[in-house]
Amino acid sequence: MHSKPKSAQAVTLAEAQTTRALGHIHHHLGGFDLNDADAAALSVSLARQLSSLPDDSRRLLRRDIAVAAHELEGLVQALETELGLLADDLKSLNQRTGAARAYGQAASVIPLRRS
Repeated sequence: MHSKPKSAQAVTLAEAQTTRALGHIHHHLGGFDLNDADAAALSVSLARQLSSLPDDSRRLLRRDIAVAAHELEGLVQALETELGLLADDLKSLNQRTGAARAYGQAASVIPLRRS
């Protein structure tokens, strides 16, 4: 039975965390379409929204933006870690595949002698 490497399971968790964080941001920051928005357009839209709010609401929205930015920074770090784990898994798999291939070629060229 084959199971996913730990890094593949972790990526699934990271993907779930990313989806949750983006959903949270989408819900709390005015329903922006984060899939299609680029950073500049999102920034302009948030600045426009902030400037039109009363002071108390502006402070709350700034806090929500800061929390969202912090969550996204954490996700970026987690995804970079998972990318490193996946790279390690791929390197290990390539080494095992290369060793198996080399062993198979050697066995077909040089008959093994057993005493």
